[in-house]
Amino acid sequence: MSWKDALLDLFGYTPPEKPRPAPRGRRTPPPAAGTLPTAGASTSPSPGRTKKPGSGRPRTAVPAPNPPSHRTAPSPAPQSGPTARTSSEVLAVARAAGGSFRRVVFTQNRRVMASVAEGGQTLRLNAAFAEAPDAVLGAVSVLFTTRDGRTRNKARETVRRFIHAIPAPATPPTRRQRRVHPGDVAHIARLQAEFDRVNAEMLDGSLPRVPLYLSGLMRRRNGHFSAHPLEIVISRRLCTHGEPGEAELTLRHEMVHLWQHATERPVDHGLDFRRMARRLDVHPRATRPVRWKSG
Repeated sequence: MSWKDALLDLFGYTPPEKPRPAPRGRRTPPPAAGTLPTAGASTSPSPGRTKKPGSGRPRTAVPAPNPPSHRTAPSPAPQSGPTARTSSEVLAVARAAGGSFRRVVFTQNRRVMASVAEGGQTLRLNAAFAEAPDAVLGAVSVLFTTRDGRTRNKARETVRRFIHAIPAPATPPTRRQRRVHPGDVAHIARLQAEFDRVNAEMLDGSLPRVPLYLSGLMRRRNGHFSAHPLEIVISRRLCTHGEPGEAELTLRHEMVHLWQHATERPVDHGLDFRRMARRLDVHPRATRPVRWKSG
């Protein structure tokens, strides 16, 4: 299994964020000496980032130009429990396990629970890792540093068990209401027909009927399954520029994730995913080559 598959199996994938343009209009004058900016005052825009899968190495986040000066300051642990650690304490444990990270940043991202950025110098962890045991933090370090497959698999299982034990948030985050563009109607109808056919012929109608949408924001992935809210999203570009049948293959991939969710299995690209993917005649890996229309 490649590095890319290993990371996707464990952490999933999150769409890259577009850099935010600097606000236009009247420039806000700097505050007087000894004062703080008022609420709503213009500050430096947050840097965007794009995730680029590497060959034989973990994905890294590419920083946007002109990053703000606070980037080098480690963030404190956002947890308040008695066993929570600061980012410096987590960094010390990760470095003791062999990692060469320079800092740890806690996030609230629940789709990518752990990742590396800035050429492997920054370890980005979901805030829940502030209370992780030393063995779990050591396994995270090993997962991003070693190339030995057996060692990496053992570390991945340790981290996976910890992630699966993290309680779900009391209230799922709200999501914006999706709009169906007029040009998407025919594509969605075709995908819905494929969903119904596969569900009836290959899965005995066991899957719930979930909303299907297209997205024009996907650049490095072709589809997405979400449990909160329950939906499947397919890349609009795959529908318009992919060879016939490519969007349907991606739909089946996401239907496997829906099956995992409906049967209370971990939603990942592990053994259960690979078995069901072969049953549905789709590529049994997190990524696959896509046939695009020529010209």
